[in-house]
Amino acid sequence: MNPKFVLAWITSIHEEENSLLNGGSVVFVRHPERGWEIPGGHIIEGETPEQALHREIVEETKLTGEIISWNKEYYPEGWVAHMRCNKIPKSTSWSVDDHNVSEIRWWQEVPPVIMWTTQEFVDLDKWFNSKSN
Repeated sequence: MNPKFVLAWITSIHEEENSLLNGGSVVFVRHPERGWEIPGGHIIEGETPEQALHREIVEETKLTGEIISWNKEYYPEGWVAHMRCNKIPKSTSWSVDDHNVSEIRWWQEVPPVIMWTTQEFVDLDKWFNSKSN
């Protein structure tokens, strides 16, 4: 069964060293009301989960990347993809022209969250790390 929404756990390969940027940085977006969260959104009719994820990531972060794996069990109606960026942004924080995103930032720890729980991000990080080893 296809999900209703998709989210992305975005990490980046450091081009020179072929290792995770700063030992494990993840992209979070700041929603004006919900606070920091991982990027993603709802699937539009006719889209595959992969198409929706790539569309949402470009809209919310202007990043592109490849899907490494999917966690299809964590959320009852949504899937979370582990993605790696094709190119590392020069800045650790930036913005896009999206009224639902006030800032994008690489984080090495869970940012202060409002609507999400720190444990959700810890769980997802552990799950994706276990799949990449």
